[in-house]
Amino acid sequence: MVKQLKYRLCIFLGILFLCFSGCKKWLPEDLAYLSPEAVFTQTEFHPVLGRTTEYSRVFNTDNSNTPIHFEITNVRYKSTGEPTDDLEKVVPVWVWKKAYTGYEKSLEEINDKREKEEHPLWEIRKASGDFILWASADSTMMRQQPDSGYYFDVIASNSGGEKTYEDLILDPFRARPYEPYEYDEITGERNKKYPNPADSSVFRLEYVHPRLHNIVGDSTDLPMESDSVRTYFHRKGDGHKLTFKFLNKDSLPINPSMFNLTVWDSVVHGFNKVLTDTDVTYDVAYPIPLVKYPTRFTNSNGSEASVQFSFNRIGFGNRRQTCSLTFNFAIYKPGDWEIIFHFYDDNPKFRNE
Repeated sequence: MVKQLKYRLCIFLGILFLCFSGCKKWLPEDLAYLSPEAVFTQTEFHPVLGRTTEYSRVFNTDNSNTPIHFEITNVRYKSTGEPTDDLEKVVPVWVWKKAYTGYEKSLEEINDKREKEEHPLWEIRKASGDFILWASADSTMMRQQPDSGYYFDVIASNSGGEKTYEDLILDPFRARPYEPYEYDEITGERNKKYPNPADSSVFRLEYVHPRLHNIVGDSTDLPMESDSVRTYFHRKGDGHKLTFKFLNKDSLPINPSMFNLTVWDSVVHGFNKVLTDTDVTYDVAYPIPLVKYPTRFTNSNGSEASVQFSFNRIGFGNRRQTCSLTFNFAIYKPGDWEIIFHFYDDNPKFRNE
């Protein structure tokens, strides 16, 4: 009796196995899961035009199945709600194909590591939901503050369904071609300092200043403060050169060789140095720095170039002093640029005591 029951059970299980095996092709495939709680953790974006800005890891999948496909849709002006194709404009952009190290020996070697591609100026990474504003986007292509910017929607989808995220905001600031920048990021007017906040008729224009160490005034023998040197950025052409100049209080050139401890080949990541009695010029690739990556030419986190011009002299007590001018900066707009350090209050003292 027991043997018969076991025999019948084996036959039954075998029939079930054959049935499910034969019908497997008619069973529904597993569908992906798109969580209703998946969300963008950032919904307002305020990049600066004229520089590449990426917003990474701004979408929380909430354990949804990936890949998820993302698409920007329904772009319109914030001020009027009128549809626009501004964000769909395609621009040429530099895209790195090999890693930048800071040890490249020429402009050609740098440019061999990157290529020009065509991309929408405001782009969403279709597989991650990351956003990127490309450096080629400027004020002629997009509205910027205070002109209200844009609303846009994003459709996220996988095989399990789709979800639309509405009314994300892109409201960029006007382009700032270099940093530090002495103009207002919204109005574009020169920044001012008001000694008396109650009296707006009295003000001083703001200037960019370097850091000084051990530099004394030639006429006073007193330590010079950083704000006694004004730094000017001047773009004079569409090439790829960077020039450093030094001016005395009479706006006459200071010979760069007076900064006799400066390692001129290590000032910036530039090439074909030309050192004259009035300035020093390099061939450079833009932007400066090329990527946010620490090298011997940048600050500690790689966000800005860092230059230092040094000299030594014999001070009081027959003690040798090392004196330096240090400046951190970034330049985003390609061109032939000059950075000018103007000792407008007193001349630096180079001579020995």
